Amino acid sequence: MSDDFRQKFRTFSERMINTSARCANEEATKLFLVLPLIGFLGYDITNPDEVCPEHNADFSDKYKNRVDFAILKEGSPVIAIECKALGAELKDDRGQLRSYFNAAPTVKMGVITNGMVYEFYADSDEPNMMDSNAFLTFDLHDIAKGKIEDSVVEGLKSLQKSNFDPENIGAEAKRKLIFQNLVHQIESLAKEPSDAFVRLLLQGIGLSNVRAKAMADYTALTKNAFGEFINLRILQRLDLPAKDKETEKPLVAAEIPKQESSDEAKDQDFTPSEIELEVFDYIKRRLAFLSDTDELFSAIEAVDYKDYKGKFVVFYGKERAGRLFDLYESKEAKYKFDFGDENGGEIMTNSLSAIDTALIAIFKERVSEILPNGKKRK
Repeated sequence: MSDDFRQKFRTFSERMINTSARCANEEATKLFLVLPLIGFLGYDITNPDEVCPEHNADFSDKYKNRVDFAILKEGSPVIAIECKALGAELKDDRGQLRSYFNAAPTVKMGVITNGMVYEFYADSDEPNMMDSNAFLTFDLHDIAKGKIEDSVVEGLKSLQKSNFDPENIGAEAKRKLIFQNLVHQIESLAKEPSDAFVRLLLQGIGLSNVRAKAMADYTALTKNAFGEFINLRILQRLDLPAKDKETEKPLVAAEIPKQESSDEAKDQDFTPSEIELEVFDYIKRRLAFLSDTDELFSAIEAVDYKDYKGKFVVFYGKERAGRLFDLYESKEAKYKFDFGDENGGEIMTNSLSAIDTALIAIFKERVSEILPNGKKRK
């Protein structure tokens, strides 16, 4: 059922993106983008007793307050929706939604949107006081590309007319906010595992009383394990088989032409360093984020590496034709990349995010030139 809803939501998002070209102002955004989403969730947009435009909630005769759309239940507003023009920033108008939230005691959820980006708020901490953080956020551009997190699917399903429970939305929002915080904590631990966290994992596999001197090595292993776990999740989402690097390397070495020098053949046996593995894990995860088409997202599976003495080569499909960059050892900076003169040249940096622009540019170019098996496109 979730997969069916996921596909319907993706199809809906694609249609909204095509429609967005005709939304030149706020009124068009409401009519062509926001109302269709309300209808997609099962509410009758033709019934003013269920979906009411310009609904009022006034503090007094002097301070008039209206919201673009209110979804009613038994005559009382339970969801308030504030709309902005397509492309408008949302952060400056959250206060307007908050004031309506405070003025209407029956409202249990507030939504602010520009037709593409949607933010959903509840009052999980204090009744009729809108939370400062959204418990659910999504961008239809991401949905149309297939980047639909399970939390978004389940969250949106719970807001359908047939499932929405105003009395329990606060508790559900609290659970989702805690979930978001846990995800952020896990992300932080993946980047920089604490000693306490590493020791906890080691105890789980039967290693206790680890000496302080050995913690640096175990911390590096933990970071690599996180990277491998993320790569496997990506492969599972793509429905592709996982690759075993250790078993594949001998096969790659066996394919080296006999005429290559013995020194170069020996280079194939080098074990990637911690930094090299860190870089490879980063680019696989980063490409999954930066890829803006299904073809690019699927092509990530064909990204691989070869380790040489003093040089780490990352490529797509085939090493020579699909080379993305070379990574070198450097004393001047933590990372030294060479993307080639035509694709950004040499980049020396202490932060991996500095290569994002060059990385996605060269990846798009290589995917457009060759197939995942390394053959040139016709």
